[in-house]
Amino acid sequence: NGVDAAAVDATVQVNLTNVVGNYMVEGDATVKNIGSSFAVDTAKITVVGADKETGSDFNFAMNVANIAGTGNGTFLGADAMEDMAAALRAGFATDFAMNYGAMTFDMTATEAGKPTKVAGTFDGGDMSFAMDVNRLQYGGSSKKVGFTVSSPEIPFPELKLGYDDAAFNMVMPVSKSDQPADFSLLTRLTGFTISDEIWGMVDPTGALPHDPATVILDASGKATVTADLMDTAAMAAVGDASPFLLNALDINALQVTAVGAELTGTGAFTFDNTDMTTFEGVPAPTGKLDLKLTGANALIDKVVAMGMITQDDAMGYKMMVSMFATATPDKDEL
Repeated sequence: NGVDAAAVDATVQVNLTNVVGNYMVEGDATVKNIGSSFAVDTAKITVVGADKETGSDFNFAMNVANIAGTGNGTFLGADAMEDMAAALRAGFATDFAMNYGAMTFDMTATEAGKPTKVAGTFDGGDMSFAMDVNRLQYGGSSKKVGFTVSSPEIPFPELKLGYDDAAFNMVMPVSKSDQPADFSLLTRLTGFTISDEIWGMVDPTGALPHDPATVILDASGKATVTADLMDTAAMAAVGDASPFLLNALDINALQVTAVGAELTGTGAFTFDNTDMTTFEGVPAPTGKLDLKLTGANALIDKVVAMGMITQDDAMGYKMMVSMFATATPDKDEL
């Protein structure tokens, strides 16, 4: 099953320069401690392919500088690893981290005589993964990223988008415990921009500010795990219910900046899991959330002028917000 190998002509080439690394293994057949590190000055990857039957072709080239990484772990025998939950309790653990410098890539593909081109640049980034009996963590980031796309499938000659910085990181407990465990979530996108052609589809008159957008959510807290997440039978027994009891949640940072308006906030809550009725199935929260919204009135007035919402809709929103927000009219601040 699959594509006829004779019909596809593809070549993949990888060139690495100044590769250094080490690999250390200690232990026996039941438990091994492994540590490693590596570094590469430059990596160049090229892929060239063609399908003779359809007349399509594909070309890809990527260059990456200053790649470095480390990996460590405690690994058990093959039999022990068949039950991941038990393996974690027996000491299985692993963590990996890698970072890279400037990266560029170019891709061109032709199908049915229609060419598509995608190019990208990165100033650098990183990625990480870790797991042990207490937690699962994975994340990554990149900075100063730009993409350019041209294709007959899009209604303008070229699409461009980019951002200054993007990051994601998640830490969550994985093993059943009677005690609350730490969790955290970070998602960040700063300085996001898109082509004026895209803006023109929703804002043809240029009424809205086209400033770079930013979205940040940084949250942490504590949760009690009621079933081993890596135990298939235990998770099946949980069914549609959540294997977590939420004990505490902190909003360390919240920011949404776009089209001339900005929402920021912080907060902290604890939760009573014995009270699931006050908020219909959600543990009753105690705490405080502070939010500030600037530029919203100016944005609403512009959206009304564009005809996207009516004046009545805008008035209804302003009246609703005035019920729970304190306004500073001269600063357009809530």
